[in-house]
Amino acid sequence: MNRLIWLLAFYMVSLCAVAQRSFPVQHSIYVSSGISMAPESLAGIESADNKGYVENGLIVAMNYMARLHPYIGIGTTLGHSRNNLNANAVAKAFSSATTVQTEPYKLTFLMADVYGVLPVKKWQFYGRGSLGSILPDVWEMKIKNDIGSGTVKSGDKFVPAYSGAAGVLYKVDRVAIGFETSLLASEPEFEIKLIQSTSYRKQWLSAFNHTFKTGIQF
Repeated sequence: MNRLIWLLAFYMVSLCAVAQRSFPVQHSIYVSSGISMAPESLAGIESADNKGYVENGLIVAMNYMARLHPYIGIGTTLGHSRNNLNANAVAKAFSSATTVQTEPYKLTFLMADVYGVLPVKKWQFYGRGSLGSILPDVWEMKIKNDIGSGTVKSGDKFVPAYSGAAGVLYKVDRVAIGFETSLLASEPEFEIKLIQSTSYRKQWLSAFNHTFKTGIQF
């Protein structure tokens, strides 16, 4: 993972050095917030009645973009989402009567971004591909039924994350406002303790994030 981060950093610096020869680099900072539409499964628990376990929640993010060319940019994104869990739906996934106590599922991510930009007068359409990491966040679910009791806990390791996005911005002087929709995916590892046994399970999780954003170019 460390080698990948250094490779991305070297790639960005190289692109910046080449682009500066023919195009003045434009820097932008954006803040955004919106809705996180989260996955239907968690730690491998499968829904018995097609009810979602993770409810829609709030996401906030900050983006930095360096536009190296009229059609190319690079940057970084730091974001955080928070989604309440449907404990009743999770409990119904078990074969025996079960009670579940859980806190909201929290997710923090840091990404390196590459942009493809299409400027049309004051409008700016873009696509973004991102590679980065999910940062460790403490989360726990407590499970109890007539067979026994246990917990499902989030891991404490950095996990690779992948994202693709599309968006549009409208610029007035140096200020821009717009909308973005993105898909964020990762494969975190969960610690599962049930009936005095401990296991570890990796589970692909994904979320669609829809945000309104505003920022300034300098």
